[in-house]
Amino acid sequence: MSKRNSINVLFLVSILFIIRLTMFPESLLGIGEGKGGINLVPFFTIADLLFHHSFGDFILNNIGNIMLFLPFGFFLPMRCEKINKLPKSLLVGMAFSVFIEIVQLFMPNRWTDVDDVLLNTLGTGIGYSLFKVLNQIEIYMKEG
Repeated sequence: MSKRNSINVLFLVSILFIIRLTMFPESLLGIGEGKGGINLVPFFTIADLLFHHSFGDFILNNIGNIMLFLPFGFFLPMRCEKINKLPKSLLVGMAFSVFIEIVQLFMPNRWTDVDDVLLNTLGTGIGYSLFKVLNQIEIYMKEG
């Protein structure tokens, strides 16, 4: 398989993994359990989990949302060469996350949460930044 095909496959896998975890509740991890609802207050869920729930719940939700979008942010600039700046990458990650949250509005037992959008966008940005750092290292090593 060529490098380009590998990148396409990995990018698609990252998207399918995001869809799988966000659209289909996974009771094993406690993801998607409950009656569902909506939160439009930034940082409310993050603070609620920090102060009123277990540290494990806080980590699972916050780090989980960041990590979920990290591969997407990493492979996005490789797959879509016009997305070669951090703001463009953040915009695409945020748009994808907003799309997911809107779909969840119409699904039973799913939460729509602005904090998920914030954390997913952060994950996209971290993934993009990792790509840029590794890309610069690769360029440096080829020149050196």
